Amino acid sequence: MNVPKLRFKEFTDEWQKVPLNSFTNILGGYAFKSENLLNYKAKYQVIKMGNINNNTLNLEKNPSYLNTISQKEKPYLLKKDDIILTLTGTFGKKDFGYSYQIKDETNLLLNQRLAVFKIINSNFSSNFLKYILLNNTFLNIFFRFSVGGTGNQSNVSIQDIKSFKIPFPKIEEQKKIANFLSTVDKKISNLENIITTLENQKKGLLQQIFSQKVRFKDENGNNYPDWKKKNLDEISLITMGQSPDSKFINNEKIGIPFLQGNAEFTNKYPIEKYWCTKPQKIANPTDILLSVRAPVGAINTANKKFCIGRGLSAISFKCNKLFGKYSLEYNLFQLIKKSQGSTFTSVNKKDISEILLFVPCLEEQTKIADFLSAFDRKIDNQKAQLEHWKQIKKGLLQQMFV
Repeated sequence: MNVPKLRFKEFTDEWQKVPLNSFTNILGGYAFKSENLLNYKAKYQVIKMGNINNNTLNLEKNPSYLNTISQKEKPYLLKKDDIILTLTGTFGKKDFGYSYQIKDETNLLLNQRLAVFKIINSNFSSNFLKYILLNNTFLNIFFRFSVGGTGNQSNVSIQDIKSFKIPFPKIEEQKKIANFLSTVDKKISNLENIITTLENQKKGLLQQIFSQKVRFKDENGNNYPDWKKKNLDEISLITMGQSPDSKFINNEKIGIPFLQGNAEFTNKYPIEKYWCTKPQKIANPTDILLSVRAPVGAINTANKKFCIGRGLSAISFKCNKLFGKYSLEYNLFQLIKKSQGSTFTSVNKKDISEILLFVPCLEEQTKIADFLSAFDRKIDNQKAQLEHWKQIKKGLLQQMFV
């Protein structure tokens, strides 16, 4: 029977498979001419595929605008509750099929290689359809219809999407499921807002502490000695990565974990994808891993011994290691500025060595490190809660749908 595993007890009817185009208008975006697009803010913003990622809308990413639109372009204006979907991605990857429901955003125009779903039947809920497009039932069909395009592109056509048959319950159950999942979304959104606020507060704290506007006192309430100006290589050992021969790299967990660059970075510790049996350059536990190629300046902490490739450097601090990490984090702008002057965004050992830091005595270093690490734990706690709720939502999307 077409019924979900997890269900509100008042509903018992079987879900019916329905072609998507039987209750929605599914339209493709318009091919706006690039020469007409403006790179400064104007009345209308053109939504491109790059603005939709991981089911979120980012209006700040490479924005394009129009001051006026023609009658021919008006049908591509998005309205509240419209759902947009990306149709093109990389061949062999699932970096498309992202969707987003329009909320209170206005004056948005849909560009080509995006689709919009507009509900035309009152027996179907836009809020429910939003979750259908996030569900594996839809996505598995979507990627099954993916075909190769230009170069390494992969596309799904609107004609194919119109034919997709997806199980739907009656409108009352649609609304109840959508309302329930929206409460989970609100919890996730609240946690994301808390994390953003905390991260902004941390930036402010780093600014206050490392500009020395805020100073810690010793146990007698007295100021610590003045901070001393030092280059990074005076307080650390810097190791530039070197990529081993590919024959020594494997994905069978033989040897020690190998990091080529920042692709393995997370928000804290790197993940292990490859291993090396003959490492050239090593990062030791507690070393700071610094990306030296685009994007320059991304950092992680080594939580074990790693072989590092040419996309990384390892920094081993001789001072308080946590203080060194926070000081580097604050002063990375110096390195990023240097990298922007080259055609291929990268920095070398000299660039890293010359990062200028102000360093207090060891006792004040420790107080600063303890204070900031306590704040980081608060952020990590919120991130753990966020991940917990995302997993809850993922499970609900699997169990509450057919």
